[in-house]
Amino acid sequence: MRSEMSQEAAEELLELPRRYTKEDLRLAYTEMARTYHPDAVAQGHLDPEEAERLMVEANQAYAVLKPLFADKPERVVERFGGISRGYAGVDWRAGDVSDGDDAGFWNFAEDWGAEPAPEPVPLSVRSVLLGPVVLRVVFIAGFAWLWWNVFPLLAHNLPRYTPAGDWTLLDVFYLVAGMIYPSYLLAYEALSGYISNFVREILNGAVTWITRTYVDLRPRTASYGCALYKLLREEVYALLMAPIVLWLASMCVGTESIVGRVVFGALAILLGIDTLAACAHGGYINTWTAALAERVEARYLLARASLLKRCGKWGGD
Repeated sequence: MRSEMSQEAAEELLELPRRYTKEDLRLAYTEMARTYHPDAVAQGHLDPEEAERLMVEANQAYAVLKPLFADKPERVVERFGGISRGYAGVDWRAGDVSDGDDAGFWNFAEDWGAEPAPEPVPLSVRSVLLGPVVLRVVFIAGFAWLWWNVFPLLAHNLPRYTPAGDWTLLDVFYLVAGMIYPSYLLAYEALSGYISNFVREILNGAVTWITRTYVDLRPRTASYGCALYKLLREEVYALLMAPIVLWLASMCVGTESIVGRVVFGALAILLGIDTLAACAHGGYINTWTAALAERVEARYLLARASLLKRCGKWGGD
């Protein structure tokens, strides 16, 4: 048993992902505790002494990592010596946001903890238009308008989706897509606000870059993070991909080309299998989007740091 466990060793023992949250830590510890608990050992024919040693190390690893989230439970920590006192972890050693001056390499690792909180922005036309409330209301109103004009089961929309002759797979696709996508967008934005938050971040960043005045308008309870990261990670891809599978199947049936049928048919089968896997939070789509989300947030944090430096709010020129 290790007498003193480092953060890196604790993360390796619990097999945590490259960037992890408090919930990731809890789930990793729970899984290990479930595996090496005495009752599980008796059923799984594991060596009791080895299981006891690993259980003790799991407890020690959890004790080492749990304090990282004590003051900020929403924090995202980078593995292997990443910056744990920030809001999210990035390999800052690979980043250089020098904007062409003679300042040279900016040491993010030393300056990260010194980032100031956003300055209070007085109520004005700019703060209202760039803030989270108005944008979210606008997006919800837009998606509600789309739902009202597209949702097939509403009486005034139903004739648009009723075919003159027999139903085809393409007709079914239009019906299913019209039911799923407008409803999903409206419900998703109303419950999460991530779509309008993504647009808000772009607008805030553009205004900050142009005016060199730090604009960072967000809900008071929100933590620092990239809305696009959340958009990529928290979508229900099984639901979103189902109409696309129908469309590919309809193209397979409707095309006269043998090559086209083979291509569309193969794509429909592969995406259909991946859609089923996505129902259990697996599949290639979930894996690819999770990897893309990690890269997006790393880029976002570097870009945000660049804006802070440009405005003289962090680091020196």
